[in-house]
Amino acid sequence: MRTAFFNGKIYTMDSAGNTANAILVENGFIKAVGSSDKIFELVDENTNKVDLEGKTIIPGLNDSHMHLMSIGMALEQVLLDNISSREELISLCKDFVLENEHVEWILGRGWNQSNFADQVMPDRFDLDKVTSEKPMFLRRACGHVGVANTKALELAGLMSKPVKQIVGGHIDLDDEGLPTGILRERAMGLVGNLIPNFTKEDYVRHIEKGAELAISYGLTSVQSDDLGSPDSSMEEKLKAYQEAVERGMRLRVNHQVRLSEPDEIEKYLKIKDKYSFPENTITYGPLKLMTDGSLGGRTAYMHAPYTDDPSTCGVSIMTQEEINEMYREGHKNNLQLSAHAIGDAAMQKLLNAFKEVIPNSKKEDARPRIIHAQITNWHILEQMQEQGVICDIQPIFVPTDMKILEARLGKARAMQSYVWKTMRTMGIMTAGGSDAPVETCNPVLGLAAAVTRTDLEGKPQGGFMPDEKLSPYEAVDLFTNGSAFAEKSEKIKGSLEVNKLADFIVLSDNIMEIESQQIKDLKVLATYIGGECVYKA
Repeated sequence: MRTAFFNGKIYTMDSAGNTANAILVENGFIKAVGSSDKIFELVDENTNKVDLEGKTIIPGLNDSHMHLMSIGMALEQVLLDNISSREELISLCKDFVLENEHVEWILGRGWNQSNFADQVMPDRFDLDKVTSEKPMFLRRACGHVGVANTKALELAGLMSKPVKQIVGGHIDLDDEGLPTGILRERAMGLVGNLIPNFTKEDYVRHIEKGAELAISYGLTSVQSDDLGSPDSSMEEKLKAYQEAVERGMRLRVNHQVRLSEPDEIEKYLKIKDKYSFPENTITYGPLKLMTDGSLGGRTAYMHAPYTDDPSTCGVSIMTQEEINEMYREGHKNNLQLSAHAIGDAAMQKLLNAFKEVIPNSKKEDARPRIIHAQITNWHILEQMQEQGVICDIQPIFVPTDMKILEARLGKARAMQSYVWKTMRTMGIMTAGGSDAPVETCNPVLGLAAAVTRTDLEGKPQGGFMPDEKLSPYEAVDLFTNGSAFAEKSEKIKGSLEVNKLADFIVLSDNIMEIESQQIKDLKVLATYIGGECVYKA
């Protein structure tokens, strides 16, 4: 099957920054790129022809870190992303309970107390107003803090004194020594592990819903943390991915595999060998660790205490030796190494581990990754540069976090954080992601945030830390070449060049030429994967 796409404004995103008018696609790959006249010389009567009508074309976008199944799952739970008060949270949850009487557990995600006038987190008493009969658990937007109602806490055995704290997490207690309902980091598992397991059919549905949304936003590839521990649930999820592909799911997915114990690596490798997928559909990516929490929940692990809560430096989920041991085992088994780290102290632990585990001779090929890499300092940036570390950054975090950053950390630390332009200038490789469903997986809004560093209303005027703005071209490069390099797929993804996958999107306007505040309003008119239209507005 050959298709000629012509009469477009095509940004190839190749190393020379070339543009073109047309591309020729055969069997899912690009066979030629150039002017419409050049491409027409290569076609015959059996070639399909698609007029791009002068529209702007860029490579398919690649989200370097998200949670695809959680996106699909969130679409079936209470959506709390845009609420502005605890009262609104209670009201939405009550509506959900009335409309979903069959549901055993009331689950939801997306609340952020920073958007509430009183900035107070909901507690079990708020949730008890919704229901005291059914267990209820709502995750904060960041996914690192959750709140449970009394029923859920009773099921978890947490309503008896004394309440025992958990390593790598925290149970907030009231003056009487009983849980407030707020659970942080690993403490969330005390309730979360009680939620009934999903079936394979549930997983397939979540994958398909998440993929459908992602493709409609112009994502052709995603790098997703879905699989969890190497047990029967991991196998069920991989079976679900196999079924989703068999049923026609076209989104390309690279799995980031989150593990926490060294013996899990061998178990994962045995499971991985049992489940294979058609070429260029579902692939296995890096080992991923969790080393700290979130800025919004004050669980990101910092060298110095939080400015607005000097009693804490955040939560260190893993010790230095635990990280080193995991990475030694991972590197021995040829796994790419990555980890979630937001705070400077968490990042320093990772840099220490990378330096110990990865020989200098292997540094370039190893491509160690720090996912988020938000609260940096100049010493950390220099180490990243020296060690060849890739930073998986989320520009979409800036519009949210800029409102709390200085209050949380003070001006000095704030001014050394979210420094995307500085990273690129220093030669630190960066890849663009969303961490959805923490934020929307719509990459257009990520591109807009990278270029403007404002919220959707254009505030603050001129942008937050404007010296760290990216150009539109750099922003697109972040979500194309940057993400492809991070997953070691740059030979077939990231740009529209001969012998690469024919993954591209059609935009409503020219992202490289419009006013920066108009980028957020861009629409994806069509998404092509392997040269086939998989979404049309």
